Amino acid sequence: MSVLEVKNVSIRYKTGDFKEIGLKEYVMRRLTHNYHVSYFWADKDVSFTLDEGEMLGIIGSNGAGKSTLLKAVSGIMEPTKGKVIRRGNVAALLELGSGFDGELTVKENAYLRGAMLGYTRKFMDETYDQIIEFAELQDFQNRPFKQLSSGMKSRLAFSIASMVQPDILILDEVLSVGDGAFRKKSETKMREIIARGAATILVSHSLHQIQELCTKVLWLEHGEQIACGDTAVICGLYQQYLDKTITLDQAGAIWAALNERYDYLIVGSGLYGSVFAREMTDKGKKCLVIDKRPQLGGNVYCEDVEGITVHKYGAHIFHTDNEKVWAYVNRFAAFRPYTHRVTAVSGEKEYSLPFNMRTFEQLWGVKTPEEAKKKLASQRPKLDHEPENLEEQALALVGKDIYKTLVKGYTEKQWGRPCKSLPANIIKRIPLRFTKDDRYFEDKHQGIPEGGYNGLIEKLLEGIPAVTEMSYEKLVNAFPDIAKKTVYTGPIDEFFGYELGQLEYRSLRFETETLEQEDFQGHAVVNYCEKKPPYTRIIEHKHLSGQESPKTVVTREYPREWVPGREAYYPVGDERDQALYEQYLELARERPEVIFGGRLGEYKYYDMDDAVAAALVRAEKE
Repeated sequence: MSVLEVKNVSIRYKTGDFKEIGLKEYVMRRLTHNYHVSYFWADKDVSFTLDEGEMLGIIGSNGAGKSTLLKAVSGIMEPTKGKVIRRGNVAALLELGSGFDGELTVKENAYLRGAMLGYTRKFMDETYDQIIEFAELQDFQNRPFKQLSSGMKSRLAFSIASMVQPDILILDEVLSVGDGAFRKKSETKMREIIARGAATILVSHSLHQIQELCTKVLWLEHGEQIACGDTAVICGLYQQYLDKTITLDQAGAIWAALNERYDYLIVGSGLYGSVFAREMTDKGKKCLVIDKRPQLGGNVYCEDVEGITVHKYGAHIFHTDNEKVWAYVNRFAAFRPYTHRVTAVSGEKEYSLPFNMRTFEQLWGVKTPEEAKKKLASQRPKLDHEPENLEEQALALVGKDIYKTLVKGYTEKQWGRPCKSLPANIIKRIPLRFTKDDRYFEDKHQGIPEGGYNGLIEKLLEGIPAVTEMSYEKLVNAFPDIAKKTVYTGPIDEFFGYELGQLEYRSLRFETETLEQEDFQGHAVVNYCEKKPPYTRIIEHKHLSGQESPKTVVTREYPREWVPGREAYYPVGDERDQALYEQYLELARERPEVIFGGRLGEYKYYDMDDAVAAALVRAEKE
């Protein structure tokens, strides 16, 4: 049975002329119909329960109704509607600075305050030394109370009030009294009281304090209950509200959505997750999408910088020969035709990519395909064994000049290790074109959604509840039965807590800069193939979108080692990793209610069209 039950509590205040007039004026105004009274609801229909040993944090902006609610809970005032059921004695620390006499000494005030809290003289005699010692006021006992600083006064009040062991303890901002050391000491004291079984309510503007101490949270705004439940989830929503990334109505809608039951929980709002959610919703299934990032779209998310659409996580060009996939994505977005061209800088020269007759001419001055083929053949080593590493594989495919000029430095930066230590299967083939075709992709369909990928994701998720800044762990800890099945597009090893070891990934860092010039490099992407500079490529975004602007925005892309906590962008996938992934697949087979999909869930590199196709295939099987 709960120690405390608050059932549909509403508290109304009356305001009006009666505050400023006497009896005679009151009668005259009533007779002349000039008497004005209005009502204000400080709290409206608030409900929660509290069990022994639980700690409820109450959060909300100033004027939300927090302190008023505490007065009703503690018994200081009766609610206008609803009821409060208390099963045990209550100790309320609401206004620490009140109830003192400035002319009396600190010791006299300690006894006065104790009497106001219902302590006996005998109890105060027995605990006085502890009170003064805890408040750190040994040298101030006989001084007038008015000589104390506000922090000292609050410390004394807290020390007196915390001497009891109540069944229900109510704290209104009292853990913020004193300096840092005293706050830490007061928190420890509160933990001791809670550990002994007290049900506790804490009002605080410190989200950190709430998250550290409270087992659940009540969020009030304008007297209305926005949410009550899991600490991590509600504090996360409240922080988004404070940061103005969501409105109060959106926060309420999200909390309502989280309290529903779904057929599918989709973890990750990239292309795989969004397509799967769309397909299952269209089949009549109920889906919820969550993403740990502050926005939807995964790595295809775009943002507006100076009126230019910026691909926040690297250039994304949709290209495919799959007619079904192309038709599918065009249902949700209008694609701007775009042909991707890339050049590579090595030394003082800029080369055409992928390797074509322009590249061969820039390297060797050759003019015909026959000359290029002859030059390549002369540079390829003759191996008496299969290539054992990436360097041997690259030399066998393109020869020493192309390898040293355009492959080695770029690859070693990208993977963070020497080519000789990388597996050969990373580059199973390198395309060689003996024409002047310098299109980076040869697919029949190529393009970028008008205005970027955000519109595509929004259309895919239209009518589907989607929650950002929500990790899978946070959600399932709060709502373990929220869905019948889960689609998990995060790292498969992370899902299982790395219990078999960590798979290897590579991470990236993006450095974006706005330049006060119309053009920086003439086209969208330039690769940098030597060890220095440390970035692998520069993206000039206006060439992806075709937008015109007197300014330009560029992004430098820096590869880096992946460690837990960093974003994993692509799997390494060497023999050791593949063997470990197979072991994780065995664990996955024991979890039939979880579908692992996408680049990280399946530990494989996906082009965007591959991700869409895979999601469609998986949805068809469901």
